[in-house]
Amino acid sequence: MWGNTVEGGQLLLADRGGGRWTVSVFRRSWHDWHETDVEFGEWLPWMLAGEIETDWMPEWPTPPYELELVE
Repeated sequence: MWGNTVEGGQLLLADRGGGRWTVSVFRRSWHDWHETDVEFGEWLPWMLAGEIETDWMPEWPTPPYELELVE
């Protein structure tokens, strides 16, 4: 598990063999699993850019994103 959604879903990586890891999600609100065939390195920027349609992830503001320096 590498993260959670705002609604308590769990974001996981699934080992597909051969060094290939894809994103899988347990959607808590829907009580089911969502399996993708997309590797994490592609999935995350696509999700942040709004290129992957989901109705279970929050909508992100349009890039560019503001960065906050935390010291």
